[in-house]
Amino acid sequence: MRALPEPLNTLMTGQDSHSRLFSQHICRWNTLFAFTSLSFNADARTGATGQGLQLFQIPGAIYHQQGPLVPPGGRDALYSQIYLYDPDQAAQARQAGAPTLDMTIIASLTRMLQEVYPFIQLYLTARERFAQLAEQEPNLRIILDPRLSLIVESGADRRRENLPTANDVAMILPEEYGRGGFRDIVFAERVNGEVPDNRLTIINSNHASYLPLHYVLLLPNGEPGWHWARTLRNEEGNRQNLRMSQRTFFRFPLHTRTDEPATLMRSQMLFQQFVVDAWAACDQNKLNWLRTNQAKLRTDLYNGLADVLQQGDVNPEEVGRRVVLPSSYVGGDRFMQQLYQDSMALVRNFGKPSLFITFTANPKWAEIQDELLSGQTAIDRPDPVARVFNVKVRDLLE
Repeated sequence: MRALPEPLNTLMTGQDSHSRLFSQHICRWNTLFAFTSLSFNADARTGATGQGLQLFQIPGAIYHQQGPLVPPGGRDALYSQIYLYDPDQAAQARQAGAPTLDMTIIASLTRMLQEVYPFIQLYLTARERFAQLAEQEPNLRIILDPRLSLIVESGADRRRENLPTANDVAMILPEEYGRGGFRDIVFAERVNGEVPDNRLTIINSNHASYLPLHYVLLLPNGEPGWHWARTLRNEEGNRQNLRMSQRTFFRFPLHTRTDEPATLMRSQMLFQQFVVDAWAACDQNKLNWLRTNQAKLRTDLYNGLADVLQQGDVNPEEVGRRVVLPSSYVGGDRFMQQLYQDSMALVRNFGKPSLFITFTANPKWAEIQDELLSGQTAIDRPDPVARVFNVKVRDLLE
């Protein structure tokens, strides 16, 4: 991660009243400048929100969505559409959507992003190309591929946006940047000569722009996120597998370093949102692999679909294909069953347990306090809390 430009760096690192207020509401500020919307099911449980400890929690999946390049007639511009205005108009549009936020800061951050953020020019170029070709071609799409190149598809078939459903061959290509792939971001399109009204498309989490298009205030220089072509360094030549996994990529910025700014660690609630988003992207990738590789997992031993059909207990049209999660998937039914069976095996060998120990974390532990940055509390840094707690639990067991 590169150093933050001004005035964002001062707002993120300062200790004055403006900086503290900015950090306290940084999720709202980031949404104000984001190119994409965040879609998830909010946690509606009692106590999930309110006074006291604030956590960013989601039940289920999380998605980033991209809207049309130009807002339909009569509607206000949102997200990336605002960047097509000049800086003064863009600042006024954002102020209208967030009247309680400081207009001076909105204007200064708008000018800053116009100077340093690379995706603004990509969106402006896409709008110009769309305007030039819209009159000539009734069916076309302008997409952004993982190499951050704009591609115009003439006679585009909207079915090409669908995720692949066949699992005859499953493989990972080092350079899988073909045209019109399902990992492309749809900027604009015309179908039968018309622009679809306000249609949202989901950005695949494997796209290099998945993170910088939403976390604009964390990545104002447009640093690309994870994608399939990322590789590990092999300066000594002793690595056999050079592919960088998604989890490896996200683990790297979750540690403070002397040669990189601690941008993530200073972003408070937005840091929690980033971590949850990163975990969800990794988890969804793993679930997609399990869904498309059920044959390798020998799920025919579990489903018993043929027996159900032979017995005639149900209507064949109502029977679907069950996706089995193996015991290696953390949190799944078979994972929990395996833990239970392991626990019963221990009881059978050693006898009933004598102690039931509850181990809690203390945010005042010296190991946690030493890692906090200036002006932070343990609530702002869940990463050292989790690491220190894990280490102390292991020490207790030993």
